[in-house]
Parts: sequence; C-alpha cells; structure tokens
Amino acid sequence: MSSWFSGGASFLRRSVVNPLITSIAEKASPKRAQRGLWGGKKINFGNNVSDSGRKTRKRWSPNIQTKRLWSDCFDTMLRLKVSTFVLRCIDKKGGLDNYLAETPDKKLDSKLGSFLKEQVLEQRRRMTLGQELLPPPSMSDIAEKERRAAKHAAWQEAHRFDK
Repeated sequence: MSSWFSGGASFLRRSVVNPLITSIAEKASPKRAQRGLWGGKKINFGNNVSDSGRKTRKRWSPNIQTKRLWSDCFDTMLRLKVSTFVLRCIDKKGGLDNYLAETPDKKLDSKLGSFLKEQVLEQRRRMTLGQELLPPPSMSDIAEKERRAAKHAAWQEAHRFDK
C-alpha cells in the first residue's frame, strides 16, 4: 500500500495537485525542482571568458542539499532536497512548517512544496478543531521499492545469457 507521501518521482505520479499551481510551477523551473524546495533558484548559464577572450559555455547550478528537516505538525523528520537559500529561509521563519504555511505558492515554486503546504495547513486545522490528525508521512515507500525490485528481477531473468 502506498503512503500519502513518499519522496521522489513516485510521489509526483500519485499526487493530485491543483492544475493551475502545476502549470505555473512547471513553466518557472526545471522538472527536478518540482521534487524539492528550491525557493525559485534556477540553473543559470553564461560564459567563461579566458585571458585570450575565448568564450566557453558554463552553467551554475543552485546549491541543492538533501536534508532531514523536523516537522512539528507531524512530529517526524522529512527528507527533502532543499537549496541552501531555502534552509536559511526555514531558519528565519522558525521551522519547516512555518516556512511552508507562510510562503506563497508562487515563491514555493514546486509541486512538492505546494502539496506539503496543503498537508501542513490541513494538519494545523485539524489540531485546532481537535479532529483526528493525519498520519505522519512515510519516508520510504516499501511497496513501490518491492514492486521495482520484482520488476528488475524479472528483467534480469529474461535477459540472462545462460538460458
């Protein structure tokens, strides 16, 4: 059984996100940025110019780190790919949940960020009303990993040389 949150691309295939938010986020940043919190940072391009004046193309990637961040709403650690800019913003806002709740979707700039924001706001609403809380997110989708392992084993069996 797949959990409601699982890191990586399998999460994006299963999630249902507002199409308007999705279209805005996809136009603004690369696909990889949709699976993390980059805070609007993008890959920049330009030229290296040598002493002789020769220009060679160069790209500057944002500083992306895989970090485990504490979520007060879910009382658990979430493993996310975040830019160092977003890490500083999280510190400034006082935690991951505050950052997600207070940052507009346009600045979150990702499907994952928009989805987590919806979940945090729903969890906070449930806490204030005294309703049953959402389960904490699972950081590994065991069923998905087992399915991939079985598929890989079947492929290996079909492509054996000693048959």
